[in-house]
Amino acid sequence: MPGRTCCVFGCFNNSAKIQAWNKTACEIHKPLLHIDCPCLRPYGLHQFPGRAEDQDVRQKVLFKVLSCSHLFKKYLQSMHRSLCIYLHHHSSVCGIPFPDGQPTRENPYPVLFMGYDCHVSRSLGQPYYYVDVGNLENMPLQTHDVGIQWPDHMDHNYSFSCGNKPMKDCGTQTDPTPSVSAQNLNNKDFIFFTGLCADSFWQLLQVVLTFCSQTLNTKLAVHEQFLLVLMRLRLGLLFTDLGRRFGVSRTTASEIFTFWRPILARFMREKVIVWLPRDTLNRIRPKTFHKNYPKATCIIDCTEVVVQRPKNVRKRSQTYSIYKHHNTYKLLYCIASNGYVMFVSKVFGGRASDNFITKNSDRRFTIKDILPPGVSLALPAFTRGRKELSEHEVTSTRRLANVRIHIERAIRRLKGFKILSNVISGRLQSVDEIVTICAGLCNLQPQLIRNSTE
Repeated sequence: MPGRTCCVFGCFNNSAKIQAWNKTACEIHKPLLHIDCPCLRPYGLHQFPGRAEDQDVRQKVLFKVLSCSHLFKKYLQSMHRSLCIYLHHHSSVCGIPFPDGQPTRENPYPVLFMGYDCHVSRSLGQPYYYVDVGNLENMPLQTHDVGIQWPDHMDHNYSFSCGNKPMKDCGTQTDPTPSVSAQNLNNKDFIFFTGLCADSFWQLLQVVLTFCSQTLNTKLAVHEQFLLVLMRLRLGLLFTDLGRRFGVSRTTASEIFTFWRPILARFMREKVIVWLPRDTLNRIRPKTFHKNYPKATCIIDCTEVVVQRPKNVRKRSQTYSIYKHHNTYKLLYCIASNGYVMFVSKVFGGRASDNFITKNSDRRFTIKDILPPGVSLALPAFTRGRKELSEHEVTSTRRLANVRIHIERAIRRLKGFKILSNVISGRLQSVDEIVTICAGLCNLQPQLIRNSTE
């Protein structure tokens, strides 16, 4: 026997769903199936009243007024169906549209969820134009010149000449007028942008030009290129920012810095950062060293600069500093008694101990066993497991701290160059050259102790 389906518009209930539901287990009367449990079915399928068994009689029921035709019309009207719709002998209505779940004497008609709200949007057809044929004789005739098959282009605005419109050069990528120029800066501006006074800047430029054999050929003058390099070191500016300031592209700014970096580093190592002779050290020694350390030659210390965490696991391990709790580069800094930088080592990973860098030259270690004859080392005292220092050790440590403060000031001056005080990018190349240049520029600044008799 074929299955039955609800004929209500938009309803898809059928007998197949009821049969599938009967074969499932009841949630209340487990393990009984729904067909065996006393639970009510979700819905039932109810036949039309006054149905005929064959088609001929069925058509008579539809179109003739019989004793049950009024009830049948009520069914069709409530289901939004017309009498001309062909309904076969399996047509049924589920119990959901009935208020009582099935047709009863009080509610015999389906009135709920009849699908009336399911409207199908229909597209509007083309509008019809009606012409009064009776007035055609009175309408004036319209004539057209058949020789003109298209409109004249001069009637449109795109035919106008664009000679009066402002033109822009598409080849211009940056502002041709730089916002920073060495010729327009005063002494305070030079100190801010480069760390050097105006006279030191121009004198250094002249000496470096005689030191190098060639210069970079760009749209910027040599003094502008030199200013760009020093601003990169002093302020830690990015190449995009420098390009905007000097009216060049980012690539050009990077090429300028890459060209001048090794030249300046070699110049600083050979001409600026040098080990002073003994007579010069005696002549420039400050007064604070005369009483306690009259033969002091230099002050040494190690310092660290923070670097970005490398992606490589091995490099990450080599640069991690237990003291800083960060990835760092470590270097040895050596100054004369008046603050003049005489030596700067290459950078090491933060994992490297001070002993590895300077043969235990820092305050936590001793290098007395490797010093040559006639050389002594003054170190601050430390407890080494003791609760406190002796009176003599406290006095000597205090005297040493009064002169050792100069190395701290020198390191602070070195880190006044923002490229070293900021977190160094992992992609920054030749950090050794950058540290050497910054240390050499510190020697061109005023002395830490301006009067040698202090």
